Amino acid sequence: MISEAIAVAKLAGLDGIAPVELSLGGNLIVHLAPHPIVARIAVVRSRDEAEDALASLAQELRIARHLHDRNVPVLLPSDRMEASLYALGDTWMSCWNYVPPTALPPLSPEDAAARIDQLSHAMRGYRGELPHLGVWERTVRSAERLTGSADPRVQALLTRFADVDRQMRRETELFPCHGDAHAGNLLPSPEGWIWADFEDASLMPAFWDKASFVCNRALFGGMQEPVFSYIVSRLNDSGEREAFAFALTARVLMSVLGNLDFALAGSGDLPFAMSQLERAEACLAQVSRMNEG
Repeated sequence: MISEAIAVAKLAGLDGIAPVELSLGGNLIVHLAPHPIVARIAVVRSRDEAEDALASLAQELRIARHLHDRNVPVLLPSDRMEASLYALGDTWMSCWNYVPPTALPPLSPEDAAARIDQLSHAMRGYRGELPHLGVWERTVRSAERLTGSADPRVQALLTRFADVDRQMRRETELFPCHGDAHAGNLLPSPEGWIWADFEDASLMPAFWDKASFVCNRALFGGMQEPVFSYIVSRLNDSGEREAFAFALTARVLMSVLGNLDFALAGSGDLPFAMSQLERAEACLAQVSRMNEG
């Protein structure tokens, strides 16, 4: 795929490319060095997945432009290529600006919460078509693949997942969301902190993006983690508290089961996925107690 990406880039007038693989997951991310361009290449295994990848990458480009137009700091498509989206053999590639490694001071809880609020508010104004529970449906497939696991911890989470899935499908009010607004998708750049990775934008329950941002903070830092604690302190009433607890429960299940599924298939970080699994039960119990409180 990298060779095909270089061939496409050469046709667009880029020479002397020395590719640097940055990451491999649902997408292969490659810096087309020395040019300030990053290729996001969808990893697909079937024609149906290729069609989904095209829709996802095209949606990501539209969302980035929508947020930019509303003054949300975002990673932007590259203006160095003739187009932002290219056919690449049996898959697709989108082209983005390269963000060099940048050291920035950590965000305070107040600043982090403000950036999530800004993102969520701008996403609420998106009028394009988005998949109903799109990012969640991917985890449904992960749960199906994990049903044969002999690990009792996985089976307990699958039981909990089935309950949450039924409730998720009864939710009548869904909102346009980034879909995967975890802290790793808020990137330090020479221009400051910018949001990235919009391919999972979906119609989701209230507080989904907040829950995404603090999911791993809750898993690894507990309820007293500063950003998590600050966000909870700003919930206005028991209704908001209940909605946030539901979103966070679902988001923890999505992260743990999804990462484990991908890792076991050889497309993820297995030690990290196992560390999430080890903490999931205790974290979900704490979230339940938070809701009861």
